[in-house]
Amino acid sequence: MSANQKAAIVTPVIALCALASASAGESAEKKSPITSVDVFGRLMFDYAYADGKNTTFGVDETELRGARIGAKVKFSNEAILKTEINTDDSGDVILTDAYLQLNTGLEVAKLRVGQFKTPNSFDEATSSRFTSLLERAAFTDAFELNRRMGIAVTGKTERHTYMLGVFGQNIHDDATFGGYAVAGRVTYSPKVSAKNTIIHTGVSFRYRDVDAGQFPFQYRHRPGVHIPGRIIGADRIAGSDFFVGVEAAVVKGPFWTAGEYALTFTDCTLCTDDPTFSGGYLEAGIMFNGRRIIKGGKFERPEIFEGHFGTASFALRFDSLDLMEDVINGGSYRSVTFAADWWPKNYLRFGVNGFIANANLGATPSGLDPVFANAIASGVTQETVKGVILRAQIDFWSK
Repeated sequence: MSANQKAAIVTPVIALCALASASAGESAEKKSPITSVDVFGRLMFDYAYADGKNTTFGVDETELRGARIGAKVKFSNEAILKTEINTDDSGDVILTDAYLQLNTGLEVAKLRVGQFKTPNSFDEATSSRFTSLLERAAFTDAFELNRRMGIAVTGKTERHTYMLGVFGQNIHDDATFGGYAVAGRVTYSPKVSAKNTIIHTGVSFRYRDVDAGQFPFQYRHRPGVHIPGRIIGADRIAGSDFFVGVEAAVVKGPFWTAGEYALTFTDCTLCTDDPTFSGGYLEAGIMFNGRRIIKGGKFERPEIFEGHFGTASFALRFDSLDLMEDVINGGSYRSVTFAADWWPKNYLRFGVNGFIANANLGATPSGLDPVFANAIASGVTQETVKGVILRAQIDFWSK
């Protein structure tokens, strides 16, 4: 990204923060339409070590995983303006969230316009600050659950949340002339009599289509860590696809469990039959001197009880992804990850994940990390990657 492009993104955000803060500080006599301004941000630093059993694959690197800053402005008419920028080890500055949410006059219906995540998946809806593992489930990467420019109706009650929207491309991928997507998600949390118990259920879908002149969709996934390229992948085969996912989670005192299962039905432009890809995970964990919080259809900041030095949590997740069907052999992926986190304070987190990932490399070298592409060309079909990820994380809110 050029310096001019970076300035075009960063300058409006800084200006918004400054102007909003100034407006919020006006005297009551001037009756500013801005009722509150929150400036927020985060820093995430990762160290990853991993090596392969049957290839020369290896990682021993540190990474600035994310550095974000943004502002959330609330207006007297209940409108919300949110904008956020992010950079990482690449040095690129990108616009993540940038949307205006308007009051429609209905208590359970808001109108959101701008760039934001399509409403899919419990793991994807949860902020990376609060996910159980340091990396999200494999299917969220492979099926490209991401941010796009769009317009959506959204709302929530004590027990329900929903969002339904129509989207173009991500703002950095020519949103005006790119393909489109239609996506929706509904969650329900039934009332339970058991103390300190939360039950969450949900279902989501997304249909997307490429535009004329665009490359078909591709499905790939990394080997347990974010730094290298992909270990498995199906080639660019789909002119459109349909994603559907189901999700559930339970919090019972210090314990929690969560799981998802997702299918993507492809409209394959190169196949005699349209393949269906699948993925999912199941996790369980325990938190000492604290508890998990599910609110608004996602995990929120964990509650840390008073009287102790923070809280510690431990989790185990089984994750899978299958990109193999009929004539398409994009490989398959299975992993087991153990996670340990320590939260000394609400806004400070230190985490370690240890994982073992087994992959059938498939038959498609295109789009993979060069090590795995060369392995496929040499006749290697299986790989086991073992590794560890460390993270130091701090975030803040001005309120």
